Amino acid sequence: MLLRRAYRPLGRSFSRTGFMRHSTVPSQEPADSETISSAINNLSKPIHVQLPKKNPFMKSMFLGTVDTELLSFPESLNREEQARVTKQKEDLERVMGSDSKQSTIGTELYGLQGPLEYGGNQFIETELAFVNERLADDRSKSLVALEHNAIVKLIAQYGTDAAKDLYLSKLCSGEMIAASALYEMDSSRQTMFSTVATLDFTSGSWTLNGSKVFLRNDETIPGLLLVIASTKSMQKLSKEDGTFAAFLVDTNTPGVRISQNDLGNGGLARVTVQLNRIEIPETHLVGKESDGVTILSKYLSAVRVQSSVVRVALLKKVLNSLTDFCIHSKTSSSDLMDIEIVREQLARMASIIYASESLIYMTASLMDDFENQDVEMEAAITKVFTTSSLLNLAMLPLQLLGPQGLSKECSFEDLFNDALKMFIGDESVDSVNLFIALTGLQYAGIHTYETIKKDRNPAMNPSYVISKLFEKTSIENPKKFANLQQYFHPSLEPAAHWIEQSIVRLKLATECVLSRHGAQVVERHVELSRLANVATLLYAMIASASRASRSYCIGLRHAAQDVHLANMFCREHSEKIRLLALELEKGPYITSDDDYNVIARNLFREKRYYFEHPITKNF
Repeated sequence: MLLRRAYRPLGRSFSRTGFMRHSTVPSQEPADSETISSAINNLSKPIHVQLPKKNPFMKSMFLGTVDTELLSFPESLNREEQARVTKQKEDLERVMGSDSKQSTIGTELYGLQGPLEYGGNQFIETELAFVNERLADDRSKSLVALEHNAIVKLIAQYGTDAAKDLYLSKLCSGEMIAASALYEMDSSRQTMFSTVATLDFTSGSWTLNGSKVFLRNDETIPGLLLVIASTKSMQKLSKEDGTFAAFLVDTNTPGVRISQNDLGNGGLARVTVQLNRIEIPETHLVGKESDGVTILSKYLSAVRVQSSVVRVALLKKVLNSLTDFCIHSKTSSSDLMDIEIVREQLARMASIIYASESLIYMTASLMDDFENQDVEMEAAITKVFTTSSLLNLAMLPLQLLGPQGLSKECSFEDLFNDALKMFIGDESVDSVNLFIALTGLQYAGIHTYETIKKDRNPAMNPSYVISKLFEKTSIENPKKFANLQQYFHPSLEPAAHWIEQSIVRLKLATECVLSRHGAQVVERHVELSRLANVATLLYAMIASASRASRSYCIGLRHAAQDVHLANMFCREHSEKIRLLALELEKGPYITSDDDYNVIARNLFREKRYYFEHPITKNF
């Protein structure tokens, strides 16, 4: 197994002895940081420096390779950038906390990632995540704002000059709100999306026809939609063709009809957009016709990361409220905070929040610090990890306190309802899990095609089969390959050990799944879900250990607790990875996968729960 040793700056080669602070972005540190904030203004903001694109971080893990330079937790913001964004966050807090007009608040919220020349703040993803922590108190508005800002950033990067001049000033001021129209209720076998865009070669304009849906828990009506539509049928595609493109659609365009249906009683609504042969000028095409995949990937990656900030803020609120309740509550025999089960659950929740924060800022840094970096898997993992824990952790107060958690004096019921609305979202966790697994398998398959071909044809490759018999590494007993402990603080050597073992297990599980199923692996959803869980837990382990190492090296407050938590988190989740990888190695017949298929087929055949009642007699 190969380890790709990327070039490391000199300071990082002494990570075990000098523990120098590392920044992934070159910068000039000002002599007096106290005077920075007073001289800050938007027009003086420099462009954030980006380094050349690197190989995908997590996709490479499916091959068992590690970019060791990325194991150190990033510092995307230099002192000047951090001072600037801290001042802007304080200004935003003052505006949000005062009785300012809605137009003033709109300017602060909706221009965060807009270009400076159009009145925006030109935030990078790390800065936006930092500010979103403040906006997250109003969850409905923050979700609208982060989606809006992602679209503004795409227009600034890929939009035509005409579209920029027409929309960016309005979008940055909050005069017009942007939303995405990506999802559909109906599917098509002929095209990627049932919404189709047809090009008129004479005039150069496009005609859109179809229907889109999206969820909304805010009463704000969008004035501009980012619409994804198919441009070619599947039969007419070549390797150079794009299957779909991104368009900007003004909701006042003739032929656009918007309707809204409430979902449940929590204020969540499904918005349906009917596009009845609407005419779109060529200037409203975002990027080129073949750029649809890139546009969609960048948009989803940004929204997945930034929405995770809102989910983590909600979990922090649940944890803080529950902690305060336990401190001031007593049982008949002791204080509530002295009960062991309560302590364990609160500590587990804190570890999940710690790992989630680490994932958010590690992924955001990859997006900021490297030009056009492939982060679609990292962003998807961040969303899955923060979402999958959301409901369970939001239910923790009800689980520990019972009916008392529903009392009017407590806010736990409202927090749980907010968590439920955020859990639903626009995409299911299972679908994102399948994306993670299939993306990793596709990347691994491209690079290990010859090896997989030999595994699937043992009779034609006897020497290869014999060499495999003498391999000293296995899922149960993985062999270390890289001494990753040298890239972390020495106190995190246990975490580095478990991370290295988990990387080997991910590689071996990937080879096992590809060798067993080949191209038919796309139909093995249960095994794909297990593989995605392995990748998700591995990335969370790396992010947590990397963050703890940085905290201890630079002497942050509670750094010793960071190290303790990271070692605990990596130990527990490496065991989960081991069990998941072993289930992948056993296959569907030794595990219960095939048995569940049998039961499910009978359910569909009988169209109901078909088992007889427990007291039924057969005579």
